[in-house]
Amino acid sequence: MKTIKEAQKLVKDFSKRNNWKDTPNIDKFDHLHEELIEMSQYLRYKNEEERIEFVDKNKMIFKDGIGDLFFGTCRLANQLGVDIEEAFEMVSKEILGKYNHKNPENNLVKKTKK
Repeated sequence: MKTIKEAQKLVKDFSKRNNWKDTPNIDKFDHLHEELIEMSQYLRYKNEEERIEFVDKNKMIFKDGIGDLFFGTCRLANQLGVDIEEAFEMVSKEILGKYNHKNPENNLVKKTKK
């Protein structure tokens, strides 16, 4: 798999093979929410140093969680008929444009000279 689009297609094909419907389903929203809560609980009530140390020592917990989130996001996108690459491109432009001026030394968008 090389692209997000290929990942989304892999999930779509997997769903078809398992006779799962790609229709909007509230359960997928709940599943993604549960995954986020599960990961956040590992870091809750820890200071920054403790969070960094925990993540360093338990990387597989977060690797598994992020993988579940991405697979679930692909599934949700398929259910809603949303192309993830297009959605990401749309919001990344909005976010980068919105916060472009907030912290110039950490800017992700290079300003062009006029």
